[in-house]
Amino acid sequence: MFDTILDMENNYLTILSQFGIKSQEAQIYLACLKLGQGTVSEIAHESGVQRTFIYDLVKNMVNNGLLSEVEIRNTLHYSAISIDKFKILQEEKINRLESIIPEIKASVKTIGDKPRVQFFEGTQGIQIALEDTLKQPQNGTILAFATAQGYYSQDQSFINSYLRRRIKKGITVKAIGPDLDINREFVKHDQEQLRETRLVDPKLYPFTNEIDIYENKVAIMSLQGELMSVIIESESVAKTLRSIFELAWKGATQRALPGGPGK
Repeated sequence: MFDTILDMENNYLTILSQFGIKSQEAQIYLACLKLGQGTVSEIAHESGVQRTFIYDLVKNMVNNGLLSEVEIRNTLHYSAISIDKFKILQEEKINRLESIIPEIKASVKTIGDKPRVQFFEGTQGIQIALEDTLKQPQNGTILAFATAQGYYSQDQSFINSYLRRRIKKGITVKAIGPDLDINREFVKHDQEQLRETRLVDPKLYPFTNEIDIYENKVAIMSLQGELMSVIIESESVAKTLRSIFELAWKGATQRALPGGPGK
């Protein structure tokens, strides 16, 4: 029973520490909640934090609005804000952060449109890149040079989940892929999966990787052998590759059954 309570308190401390307060401050905060109101000595005893550290920590917590102090018979007593008030304080911080996010993003984009490049390895790397294509508004669009070979035929559980979520957001796909039997199977489901695909001669265009173009990003995925992905965030790079895709789309006049590869 004691071990269970101890585990619970350790979990509380871990979670509280994730909201920008020090580990010892989290101990003091929980101790004050239990005491209701207490002196430095009582707080030190209840929290397990050495009294020599308590004074500075308590002062800091008062300044940050986590504790309040009142003098009773020439002795300072401290009490903690309620856990509901603590939650409100964190929400206010998030709201302040959200209010400046557009400005920060705008300032980042103005610095020479320097591309932001992220590299990921393995199966997880492919999944991260695919998940990123869903981080766009409802009814967005993905332009893809794609194939159902390799990863797509090996991780059907994730692919099915990805498809359901993409369809739910109304994100459509225009895809160009090699005319192979495995891709034609995907093509059969084009209409229901909000996809339009054009298949091209695999001897002339034998690509086995995938390139997704969406918003101001480009995701490049190696789907066979050494799995990896690269996400490039750049308006100019995305615009250039979008133009290349549209040029290829016009030239890929061959259409298959409604459908397309691995999206």
